[in-house]
This record gives sequence, C-alpha cells and structure tokens, in this order.
Amino acid sequence: MTTVTAPTPPPGRLVSAGNEHRWLVDVDLWRDTLIPLTVLQVIAVAAAFPAVVLLVVEVLDGDPARGLRTAAQVYGIAAGVLLALFVVAYPVFVLVKGGRYSVLFEMDATHLRHIEMPRSADRSALLAWVGVLAGLAARDATVMGGNVLALARREMATRFADVRRIVVEPRRHVIRLIARDMTRNVVYTHPEDFARVRDEILARCRSDVQVVRR
Repeated sequence: MTTVTAPTPPPGRLVSAGNEHRWLVDVDLWRDTLIPLTVLQVIAVAAAFPAVVLLVVEVLDGDPARGLRTAAQVYGIAAGVLLALFVVAYPVFVLVKGGRYSVLFEMDATHLRHIEMPRSADRSALLAWVGVLAGLAARDATVMGGNVLALARREMATRFADVRRIVVEPRRHVIRLIARDMTRNVVYTHPEDFARVRDEILARCRSDVQVVRR
C-alpha cells in the first residue's frame, strides 16, 4: 500500500487567531518585477515635472509649439539620465540586499503593517514569531520575536479606514493599498494565501473603496 505524504507548506505561511494574521515573505529581488516597475513609474513622473514646468512657461509666453518641443527634449534628457542611473544602481541595490527582500506582515482589525527585516535577522526566530500567533511555538519565542522586530529597518502601517484604492494583482500575488495621503503599502503573499488575504483586506476596508484588478 502506497502512502501519500501531504506536501509541506512553505515557511512563513499565513497564521491566524481571531482578527489577527501574520505571515512572512521572502521576495527574490532578481526575479521580482514589481519594484523595478514601481521605480520606472517614479522616473516617468519625475522626468515629466521639469518638462511640464517649461511647457507652462512657454505657453504663457505665447509660444506653445516651442514649448512642446522644449518639453519633449527636456523629458527625454531627464528620463534618459534617471533611467541610466537606475540601470546602474538597481543591481547594486540587489547585491546589498543579498538578493532578497524579507518582509513580515501583520494584520488586525484596523491596520496592516509591512515590516522590512534586516539581513542579519535570524529566520528561525522570525518563523517562530509568526507561529506564536497560532500557538505553534514556545512562549520564549515571543521574546525572541520581539527582539527581532525591534531590529526592523522600516515599518509601514496603513489604516484600513484610510484606504481609498486597492490594486489586486493575482498573477504576482500582490495587493497594493493606496491611502488618502497617497502612501502605498505593497502587500506580498504566498500564492496559496492570496485569496484569503485579499478577502480579509476587502472586508476591513470601506465599502466605497475603489478596487482595480489586474
């Protein structure tokens, strides 16, 4: 008789207790396209700013045709310089990060926290801290996890009441929360947990929030 072994779930999967949820995701920066695309969007906007200013000046001077030509030239130069810097700097950024971006997510009834963890963080401690929520780890893991969280480089918390737009990207297993102050919280999930995390977020946000599916 053949015994079928159930596949082992990947470390850091979603664990829950009531309205609290926690999960850990390691993003492979060499394969991830979301961060580069976000940077390219920023470059497009940054390059457009001086071009628009010059266009407005030329239009006010009564020469819109010249303004369009000048704006196009300035945009091309600015975008080219910023793009060249990005091409050089992004691989360096990835190497400094060790090729991965480790992020811990915590979600309760009112907030979602995006916590970037340093490379020096002990992964077993992080996984234990995730497990504490569901009672899967020993009591001392709470202290250990608290110490690890204290080393976090950056934390971004988004109130669900402030979210005005949600971008859902099933192919990337990513959900973007855009608040009324235009801050963006990028939520990575494990493929198996994407639907549940999406539904939990939608249930916590305002009923009039704009949902964009890509």
